[in-house]
Amino acid sequence: MYGEVKNPFGLRDGKHITVNDLREDERGLACNCVCPLCKDPFEARLGAVRIHHFAHSGEGCDEVASYLMGLYGFFRDYASSAIFRIPKLLVYYQVDKRSNVPVTRSNYTGQITYYPKRGLSQKRILLSKEVKLSFDSAEIMIGKSKRPEAVIATYHGRRIAFVISPPNTVCKDFAAKPYKDIATLEIVLSDKADLISRANTEQMYAIFSDVNNYRWLSSPLVFSAFAKINSEREEAYQDYQKELKQIRIQQEEENKKQEELRQKEQELRRQRFEERQKEAKEEKLRRQQEETQREAKDRELVESQIKIHGQLVIDSRKRRWIQCESCGKIATDSEFWTYQWNRGQCKECGEKRILLAKAESEQPRRAEKKN
Repeated sequence: MYGEVKNPFGLRDGKHITVNDLREDERGLACNCVCPLCKDPFEARLGAVRIHHFAHSGEGCDEVASYLMGLYGFFRDYASSAIFRIPKLLVYYQVDKRSNVPVTRSNYTGQITYYPKRGLSQKRILLSKEVKLSFDSAEIMIGKSKRPEAVIATYHGRRIAFVISPPNTVCKDFAAKPYKDIATLEIVLSDKADLISRANTEQMYAIFSDVNNYRWLSSPLVFSAFAKINSEREEAYQDYQKELKQIRIQQEEENKKQEELRQKEQELRRQRFEERQKEAKEEKLRRQQEETQREAKDRELVESQIKIHGQLVIDSRKRRWIQCESCGKIATDSEFWTYQWNRGQCKECGEKRILLAKAESEQPRRAEKKN
């Protein structure tokens, strides 16, 4: 996404300058400047209200591309003429003890970063210290969109790519990427729109000389860190496996103890159940014996008190005892067929009486059938 573009960069006599390098009498076309991209004449707009900037005197070309070409051109001039400070190269990584997948050239970009990520605890490796050097040459690389993509600087046959993150007023949400397979540094200028808009050439060079504005996007030196990282990963993984093994052993021992405890509790419950059953049987037998003894005592007492047939006697449990008028059996009234006013007949005698009465009632019928 692109914002409002106020281009401070122009070309004069083949050299990049900023609008702030001009004098008051060089406003308009008097500046003798051209567009860094299309080379059409530039007007210097040095008003008192708006930010000083260059603008095409005619229809002109793509303002964003013109701005970027001026910015990259300025950096190319600086890289070609100054003693350049290359920032130290650090890589950051995390050791995942749960994985033994080694870092390789095909997967390292997802595991290694050139600057720390917020919120993560990362280790780091210093691959190279800050160095100072003078480049032999510097060249702007133009992409398919006809806009500059990088500056390739060469030192003794070695190449470094520089990608510039422009101010947010020029290009919002810009995401810098490594340039091809070349070691790439990003120049972070996304928050320096106001500083750049008021800078002259000397101040622009000061911005480019500030090593704090640089960060690495890629470097072949990262491959030299693989051995150390993989060694740490393997060691962490093996330690983690030992931890897991120890945890499994402890868990198995704990499970074994729990199983033994469970079996002991089951055995204890079984023993207690058997003891309760035994106690219940003993208690039942004891009560039965007591009941038998009490029943015998009650019967003995009752038999000693009954003097005549039909006499009613009350025992210790308030039960009524009677002697059968027919057979002389002594029993409680619940065992009698008839009972009334100290007179009664037991069930056995009552059943015999019924059978006898039935037989007597059937004799006349039999006699009638014979006749």
